[in-house]
Amino acid sequence: MAVSPGPRRRFARLARYAPLPFVAVTVLLIVLILITPVLVSSGQPAPGILTQAELVVDRLPGNATMHFYVHGLGTTVRYAEIWIGVALGFNWSVVGRTPWTSLRWNIWQNDTFVLTSSYASVDNPIALNVTAYYSSSGGSAWYGGVLAFEVTSGASGQVLNAVSETASVAVPSSVPVDNSSLPFPITLATVSAGGFT
Repeated sequence: MAVSPGPRRRFARLARYAPLPFVAVTVLLIVLILITPVLVSSGQPAPGILTQAELVVDRLPGNATMHFYVHGLGTTVRYAEIWIGVALGFNWSVVGRTPWTSLRWNIWQNDTFVLTSSYASVDNPIALNVTAYYSSSGGSAWYGGVLAFEVTSGASGQVLNAVSETASVAVPSSVPVDNSSLPFPITLATVSAGGFT
């Protein structure tokens, strides 16, 4: 009875032509090539952290214009609609004590199928009613917030004061108007369908 060479011996003969580390790396690369199309989606993501909308507030020192940008945390998130309502001509000292519903949203800007929306104004104070609607085959989500901003001047320079009517939207109460503090992002809240009016 002839003894057949064991699996180790057969493998040892093949190892001369294809070393084990080379074979392992090759197999790993083949597996990655096959599953990569599954890992990288070509469509819009389902609602979640990548679709979360944020409002970025900016003002340059010595410049009267405030800039507001609404966009997603993911760089390629396209919103079905972004609305920015603007209220002007109100008394800042009563913002926290009077109902926000008494603000008159004089200006409405509506952008559709966009990555970002922006608004610039020299008005001081200014209130914004921001809503972003995201929709994909994986679902839809509404993000929003109602906020007010005012720039004041003091002995230490200009300060941007902010307040939010939306409980789950956190804003700093005051930020120095300088290049180290601004711009600053504000994460908008997930809100019910329709956003704010």
